[in-house]
Amino acid sequence: MKHQHHHDDDHFGPRRERGGGERHHHRGGRGGGPGRFFESGDLRFVILHLINDAPRHGYEIIRLIEDLLAGANAPSPGIVYPTLTLLEEMGLAIAKVEGNRKLYSITQDGQHVLESKRALTDAILQRMKQAGQQHAQERPPQIMRAMENLKMVLRMRTAGFSPDQIAAATDAIDNAARQVERL
Repeated sequence: MKHQHHHDDDHFGPRRERGGGERHHHRGGRGGGPGRFFESGDLRFVILHLINDAPRHGYEIIRLIEDLLAGANAPSPGIVYPTLTLLEEMGLAIAKVEGNRKLYSITQDGQHVLESKRALTDAILQRMKQAGQQHAQERPPQIMRAMENLKMVLRMRTAGFSPDQIAAATDAIDNAARQVERL
């Protein structure tokens, strides 16, 4: 059942503080990351911004948010997909089914809401960018890339390793760890 919506200035209702004035945040996947990023409702504006740029799948939205945060955090699918469904129900987004996935696009109403909340959306995006920059300083992206490369190779190559290959890979990784420890 579609919800009826009035075209007022705030499709999302007032931004309320939860828990005695505390800011409510969603902690993303991958261990929750080093900080909290989204007040209640903020994720809706980020998603509208992303699908305003181009139609996107839910998984792509998660990855783009993680990229905006320089890997510091990624919202869980359990937060993103219900938010996409809510945006659909509100008439702010529309989904086109492609196989077993949905491609989300912004509607004219969604563009209107996004434009009316441009200052808020820009502030959220700026906060995300700053958090990403701080994370990148704490964890240099070159090192994070190298770690991801190692993880990928280990996933792809080690399934059929012999005991000798397992020992050699373990020694190589342990030696790398010792070298980095000496820096």
